[in-house]
Amino acid sequence: MIILAIALAFVAWQGWQRLDSQQQRLDELAQQAEGSASQQAVSDLESRLDSGEAERDEALQSTLGDLRDEFDSYRSDVDETLGQVLDQLSQEQDTDEREWLHAEAAYLLRLANQRLQLEGDVDGAAALLRTADARLVDADNPALTTVREAIANELASLDAVPQVDRTGLYLALNAQQERISTLRLSQEIEEQAVTSSIEQPPTGTFQRQLARFGEELKDLVVVRHHDEALEALITPEQESYLRQSLRLVLEQTQLALLNEEKELYDASIDKALQLLNDYYDTTREETQSVITRLQELKEAEVKPELPDISASQQELARFIDNRYETRGQSGGDS
Repeated sequence: MIILAIALAFVAWQGWQRLDSQQQRLDELAQQAEGSASQQAVSDLESRLDSGEAERDEALQSTLGDLRDEFDSYRSDVDETLGQVLDQLSQEQDTDEREWLHAEAAYLLRLANQRLQLEGDVDGAAALLRTADARLVDADNPALTTVREAIANELASLDAVPQVDRTGLYLALNAQQERISTLRLSQEIEEQAVTSSIEQPPTGTFQRQLARFGEELKDLVVVRHHDEALEALITPEQESYLRQSLRLVLEQTQLALLNEEKELYDASIDKALQLLNDYYDTTREETQSVITRLQELKEAEVKPELPDISASQQELARFIDNRYETRGQSGGDS
């Protein structure tokens, strides 16, 4: 359109120059005609002027036609080039599946890290790493060797993580709760029959009978002096409260096991052992068996240390970034 406007201005300027030149000649002829020209000369001049205007209009129409043809040709070339570019991009997007494989592998590696760090799922993270490695195998690019090497190292680290049988530990703690409910407290007292050495009723005077009764009473009653106050016997209500407290402590231990809270797990078992040693009859074999089993459960691994498996994700991200940068540079050079 700009070219067309320039062409029109140029043609108009040329027409104006011709018209001005003819006007000057007409003025000269008119001056001559005033002196000696005849009416015939004026008619010839008008005829020549009309002929010049017709030639100018014809030249202008021809120029405009040429400009329209050139513009249509240029627009056709632009449309053809744009179509070729779009077709090429569509073909590249359809045929190059490696980009999709790279993106899928990157997503799987990111998901494996989240599964391990947030949920502590070692088996799930390992499965995701193996699936990501399979996608990289399908991509068939030697440049991905460093990424696959990092995945192999991370799989080896996950295989070395000790397996935690939380279900088995939970059931073992539950079994100890049932056993504790049958244990005897240390303050439970067996009933004993009271015997006396008096076989025959006393005889003789009242004073003699009283003296003999006093001697027999000394053998039945023993007075002991203690520096500290004696603990009172546990009432049935207190015994029920004690057993319920120990049960709640073991339930707290189970909850800490499920939440992978090692410190709370150990502290809860220590509290249960303290209650057993303080209030239960530790001389009995069944009590010692429960204490030994709780000490073994305390040594169990509740929350093993998890490895870092982010190296493969970082390597793949670096590979994808370098690939895009290389493609951008080649596109800029072309």
